[in-house]
Order: sequence, then structure tokens, then C-alpha cells
Amino acid sequence: MLGNLGESLKGTVAGVGMLIASFPVLFYNEGCAVDIAKGLEEGLEVVESIDPAKSVANYNGKLIHANGNAQADSTISDPEFGVEVKALGLSRSVEMYQWEESVSEDDKKNKTYRYNKTWSSSPIDSSRFNEPSGHENPAMLYNEKKFSPTRVNMENLVFSESLIDSIPVRETYSYDSATVSRIRAKFGKESQVTDGNIYLGANPSAPEIGDVQITHQIAPEGAVSIVGLLNGSTVNSYTTKRKTSILMFDYGTKDAGTMFQEAQDANVMRTWLVRIGGMFLMFLGFRGLFGPIAAVGGMIPILGSILNFGLSLVSAVLAFSLSFMTISIAWIFYRPLVGIPLLLIGIGAFAYLYYLKDKQKANPQTQS
Repeated sequence: MLGNLGESLKGTVAGVGMLIASFPVLFYNEGCAVDIAKGLEEGLEVVESIDPAKSVANYNGKLIHANGNAQADSTISDPEFGVEVKALGLSRSVEMYQWEESVSEDDKKNKTYRYNKTWSSSPIDSSRFNEPSGHENPAMLYNEKKFSPTRVNMENLVFSESLIDSIPVRETYSYDSATVSRIRAKFGKESQVTDGNIYLGANPSAPEIGDVQITHQIAPEGAVSIVGLLNGSTVNSYTTKRKTSILMFDYGTKDAGTMFQEAQDANVMRTWLVRIGGMFLMFLGFRGLFGPIAAVGGMIPILGSILNFGLSLVSAVLAFSLSFMTISIAWIFYRPLVGIPLLLIGIGAFAYLYYLKDKQKANPQTQS
């Protein structure tokens, strides 16, 4: 019991840290969202669509949008696996078959450790297992990696290094016979190409600890759309008055309006993800803060379950209301007309929590 209380006190310290962190995360996220949105609005107003096949000299120093065929100047390769391809980008994904530890806990806080074999793209440190003996994972010899061409052109436009780095891979690379031969010559009999993967191991249908599977993906040459600042003939990042950056790449032919709208949509999605993350961080903070109460209540099994549920509910309400208040204060700072109503909603939720608390005190007979 004392051990559980000690662990809960550690959780309280962590909870305080998460609570402190959640407020600036939520606040500055709103400012970031506004800056990006305003910057994109600025960009849409000044961007000029150009024909990359014609002279671009008159557009030096301007934010430009262009459609055309993007091509690499030479092949790119992953020398460790003998892959060579002419593309805008090449990436390597790696997974190794490893031991994985899972922990479960019963009502009495007794822990049970289980060990399963799984494919993982990152090394699992078996030395930290509760039972490392018999569950050792070997070192992961190969890692994920991205390879890029030194130069990419769209007619008279040259992609900057940052624009090249932003190009996402999207097609699985099909290993040709020459690549397969190089793989087998280097890795020997216990290597094969199957189902679009390079497999390093004896039997893909019965993997063993330490077996590795590798997949390559490419960014194909072809029709693309870009937005950026033209410096000479090179397309770089454009800095807005809000100190945000605009540099866009997309596959296919898209007009400037569509690209900017998609960027705005992505900004909204990112903002909501951070909001949810910040709110959850605050919830975990409160839950950690209430840990000692839950630990003391846990000494009585039935009471512990009820208390845990109640504390989680209180933590959720507190996190929701304080998150709303934090976001609304940020919006008062950045966008007052929207922030004031949000602040009132947050205060209302907070007040309702205390109303329920006072009601329960006044009517104790309603509790079962």
C-alpha cells in the first residue's frame, strides 16, 4: 500500500508538470494558428501564377505559383541495398522482429509481465525488461532513411533544398531484377524479395527474432504544383509579415486558390489536434494531481473503483473548462470578438462543476 502511495506521489509531481505545460501549449497554439491563417491570406493576395516554360526573370523576389513537370537531374540510390532510381525522392522503411513487453495490473496493484514477438520500426531495449533473460533483442543494424537528388527542375525553375526536402514519397518501389541480384550478392541466401519487401531472414512466413524487412518508396517525377518565393530561378520559402513561411508542393495540377485553401484546412486540422492534445495533457495533469487520493481510496477495493471514476470525471470537467478558458483568453488576445464568448462558456462550465458539488453537499441522501 505504501508503495502505491509513493508511486502516486511521483505521479503528482509529473501531474503538476503536465498542468504547467498545458497552459502555454494551448495559448501559443492559438497565436500560431492565427499567424499561419493571416500569413496564408497575405500570400493568396500577392501570389502570381507563372508559366515555368517561359522566362521567369520578371518574377524575381515575388511569391509565385507554377504547374509543370518536375524532374531530377540524376538517379538517387540507397547504397546499402543497391537500390537506384530516377525520382524526386527515395525513402527506406525498416522493421525488425523483436520481443515486446506488456504490463497489466489487477485490482490489488499486482503486476503481470507478458512477452510477445512483434514487428517494430524502432529498436526495443530489452535490457529494460522486467525479465530480460530469454527475451534479448539484437541491435538494429538498419534505420529509416530518406535520399534526395541534388537538383530538381521544373522547366526554368529550380527547386531549393528545402523544397526538395518537403516532397513526400507516395509510391512503393518495385525492385527490378538487377536490384534483386545485388541484394542476394551482398546478403547471401538468407535474403529475398517478397511481397514488395526485402526480407533478411530464413523464412518470411515464420519470422525469428532479429529478422528484418525493408521497403522503399519513391516520389515520382511528373506533374506537380508549387508555391514559393522566386530568387533568381530558385524557388525558396516566402516569409510573411506575420513571420510565417510559405513553401508548398503537391502532386498533380492545382491552381493557387486550391493550394492555399488546402493549406488553410491543414492549419485548422493541426490547430484542433494541438487543442485536443493540450486538453488531454491537462486532464492527465489533474489526474496525476489527484493520484494520492485515489491511492488512499484504493485501499478499499469497491471504494477505489468509484473514487477513480469520480476523480477522472472531475479531472475531465476541470480540463475541459480550464482549456476553454485558456483558449478564449488567447483568442481575446488574438481575436477578441471570438474569444469573449469562448471565455463565458469556459467560466460557465467551471461554475457548473461547483454547482454540482454544492448540490451534493446539500442533498447527501441522494448519494447511493
